[in-house]
Amino acid sequence: MSVHYWPFFFGKGMASKNGGGIGNAISRRWAAVVVILAVTLGGCSVQKLAVDVVGDAMTGDGTAFTGDDDPELIREALPFGLKTYEGMLEVSPQHPGLLLASARGFTVYAYLLQREADELGEARLNEARKMRARARKLYLRGRDYGLRGLEAAHSGFAALLRTDRAKALAQTTRDDVALLYWTGAAWAGALSARKDDLNLMAELPLAGALVARVLALDEGFEDGAAHDFFVSYEAGRPGGSKQKARAHYEKARAFAKGRRASIHVNLAEAVSVPEQKLAEFKALIAKAKAQDVNAYKPLRLSNVLARQRARWLERRIPDLFVDANVAESPQ
Repeated sequence: MSVHYWPFFFGKGMASKNGGGIGNAISRRWAAVVVILAVTLGGCSVQKLAVDVVGDAMTGDGTAFTGDDDPELIREALPFGLKTYEGMLEVSPQHPGLLLASARGFTVYAYLLQREADELGEARLNEARKMRARARKLYLRGRDYGLRGLEAAHSGFAALLRTDRAKALAQTTRDDVALLYWTGAAWAGALSARKDDLNLMAELPLAGALVARVLALDEGFEDGAAHDFFVSYEAGRPGGSKQKARAHYEKARAFAKGRRASIHVNLAEAVSVPEQKLAEFKALIAKAKAQDVNAYKPLRLSNVLARQRARWLERRIPDLFVDANVAESPQ
């Protein structure tokens, strides 16, 4: 399985009605101070009340994270927010906003590490391999927080998902869409980081089922993020369909309304390369590169990353296409 699950991970801010704003965790450092004070005051109920109040504030709406245009800054800042969330979850283990924020945050952080590993290339193969192994662990950490969130909302969900996924997913509602999406994305991401993991390969349909439920409940979630996911998923999974991947691409385009560059990169990498359609590949890469990253703040970080990925793929045309004219490849 050669497909990667790229920046469909990023959507409108890092929040939903149930929370999830890592950027807010970084910008509201006072929250950690409040938590420390609550812990020192003693009393489980007092601690939990303080954490719940602060957790609600920290995981509210906002684009401090996804509206940034500096991926390196975000990568460096993420661990602070993630460890803050984990500390708060020790006090309030079922806080829905903190569980969603953790699922989303670990998934995004894993993606940033995996992206860096990809670009290290053959020259630093051992380093890249270690980085991908770490990314896999972080993806699974994100998945587990997502499953905890779904379990908190629907008792017995995680176990039922493995024995009767249709029954498990039938319990979920529109309120669960963000958790469904990020849990599925993290699960699939773990396989993309470790493609020889047979256990993860066997579980891939579960990841797909979670995101398919998003389509059923809220097809336009995060500007078409679920359709963007299925561009890569359908093109890369065993028994998948590149025709279906193309159909999801068109749906994603319709929901994104020209604001999401990652859909072009995903189709180029997941479909154009395997089908060796160089002209199509170049056209898609050109669309991604032409994206105005400042036109829509909620997707600014996603679009910056997609444009960087597009340029990296463009430089690799001689390696990706058998009939590529090396003389015409970008320098």
